Amino acid sequence: MNQTQMWTCIFVIFLTLQSQCSACRWLGRYGTVSADSLNLLREMSGQYPENVKMHFPGTLYNLIDKAEVEDQVRFLVLTLDHIINLMDASEHMNSAKWNLKKVEYFLEDLQRQSFELKECVAQYQKPLQKESYEIRIKRHFRTLKKILKKEKYSAQAWEQIRRAVRSHLQRMDIIANNAKKRV
Repeated sequence: MNQTQMWTCIFVIFLTLQSQCSACRWLGRYGTVSADSLNLLREMSGQYPENVKMHFPGTLYNLIDKAEVEDQVRFLVLTLDHIINLMDASEHMNSAKWNLKKVEYFLEDLQRQSFELKECVAQYQKPLQKESYEIRIKRHFRTLKKILKKEKYSAQAWEQIRRAVRSHLQRMDIIANNAKKRV
């Protein structure tokens, strides 16, 4: 390989790595925006009731902790979109007595995070295929929706959902932080 070809090869590798890294530069700011989301979630209704129990897919999060960065970012986007879909039901929140302005700000925060992370995902070269974690997280959020419907969108059901969402956001913070270190 002559010197010109070698420099061209190095330049192409540099550009590829640079675009991959800059694509997920937003992961560095994810923690700040996520902390804002957690604060808004708490401010919607105050302290979380301790007597509320909710199933949480901890084994799924443990699996994602060990996944490639691309899969971790895709998982974050997918979970954010499920949370948005679940929480964007203000017509059913009358019994919850939440501050609806805080709910609105919370959803805007999540939508921003989702949008920014989708920009990251668009830079990845990995072909899109349905992963097992997509099916499992979809099933989990379907169960949460069923709880709301079964309990007729009661205040207690919404508190269960709020607590589950808090757990998701906290674990997603850990995943984003780990992904940021690996990018």
